[in-house]
Amino acid sequence: MKKLILAAAMVTITLAACSAGSNQAPAATVTAAAVTRTGAGQPGGAALNSASPVVGVNLYALHNYTAAQTAADGARTLSYIKNNLHANAVDLVWNMFVPGRHANSVVTSEDTLSAANIAILTQLAQGYGLYVEYRPLLFVQTSGNTWEGYVDPSDPNEWFDSYYEQNLPYLTMAQRYHINEYVIGTEMKDLTPDKDWAPFLARAAKVFTGQISYTQWEGIYFAPETALPPTNLTGVDMYEALNLPASASTVEVTAAYEEFFANMPASLLARTAIQETGIEARDGAYANPPNLGTVGDPNESVQYNWFIAGCEAVKRFHLRGIFFWKVDLSDYPLTHPASSLSTFEGRQGAVAISMCGGIING
Repeated sequence: MKKLILAAAMVTITLAACSAGSNQAPAATVTAAAVTRTGAGQPGGAALNSASPVVGVNLYALHNYTAAQTAADGARTLSYIKNNLHANAVDLVWNMFVPGRHANSVVTSEDTLSAANIAILTQLAQGYGLYVEYRPLLFVQTSGNTWEGYVDPSDPNEWFDSYYEQNLPYLTMAQRYHINEYVIGTEMKDLTPDKDWAPFLARAAKVFTGQISYTQWEGIYFAPETALPPTNLTGVDMYEALNLPASASTVEVTAAYEEFFANMPASLLARTAIQETGIEARDGAYANPPNLGTVGDPNESVQYNWFIAGCEAVKRFHLRGIFFWKVDLSDYPLTHPASSLSTFEGRQGAVAISMCGGIING
């Protein structure tokens, strides 16, 4: 979740989903009552710190929806993630908000997917045999940059109390359905480190007894600036710039991508997943992957090479897995491919995702 992508997503740009393959998603006639709990009584398979890295997709809800719409959209998009992208994990992502950079509260709105709807998606995902993660995103309610990295409350203790209360219904659902991992924070640069993380995490762990993690902005994940909250598992949102031309080969892109991980301690890498990564299918995008305003001609090989490089990094450095940004919950990725170059729907980027499991386990 990058500064520029987030700001654009909340204003004018819908970053849509991915598409590859020919399997059809279930017809969008699923109702909330029709959701079954196939496999939901199980923990969803091996935990994400297991010996087998996962290949996942960030499934993003931009708004709240009715239960019936959530079930229909979830059936369609989760089938696509499983059957077309050949992923084995899904990161369920939704919005929360902070009234201002220095505010001491966290709030929700009509753009926050409810915990009840998260439960519907969880049951569907577990029915498809997917590993399931939860991950709330924060947006600063401002006319400027809405990035959560700028959240800097005047009273962190009060802020963490509020953040706990907003997460509590989702933590309760996570415990009820035994999900694999709860990614409880993303890219909170100005709150890392903070002494209030430890008691906050301890409170959360009393509700959800599974794995609780945090994913960091790449700027303070990679050496020498590494700063992380005290979680057993961690992640990184990978959007580091590569000094490469659009004509760079897959091998060259992979080598440049892997340089960032090569300087990190093996003990940290073993705890790390690439929690989010994406790039425009455009010339010039390597220079600033999160920038949606990059000038350049369409070029699918840029996105394809970036995704393959991420999969190769997971394999080489024994990371916990990789998640690709993103499929929107309301998308129709097979029948209405998105036109934005930031998506991988109907492009070679989706082909790369479908190959990722074979790369990692090959």
